[in-house]
Amino acid sequence: MNNITKNALEESLKKFLLQKPLDKITISDLTTDCGISRMAFYYHFKDIYDLVEWSCIEDASRAFAGKKDLRHLGRKGFSRFFEAVLENKPFILNVYRSVKREQVEIICTA
Repeated sequence: MNNITKNALEESLKKFLLQKPLDKITISDLTTDCGISRMAFYYHFKDIYDLVEWSCIEDASRAFAGKKDLRHLGRKGFSRFFEAVLENKPFILNVYRSVKREQVEIICTA
């Protein structure tokens, strides 16, 4: 898949989350901001929540730098994780406030 498009949509989502809550952001907002068609969005994601889930997984992967066993993460790993959380604080808080608990549980167990 085209990660350039997916990353652009993620950046756009995070930009809009600084301005308004998740439930007020539309696919049209994101596609217009990225200069892509709605169909391009749907080629990569089924809805905005799918984009949110992908973004969370990508952020966590970057924060943990591919570590599979979190028991051996070490001080640097935890430090990197908390830096990523602080860097993405508006995104995390907005998603936390906008997404139902059940959906967060589904995302976390994916």
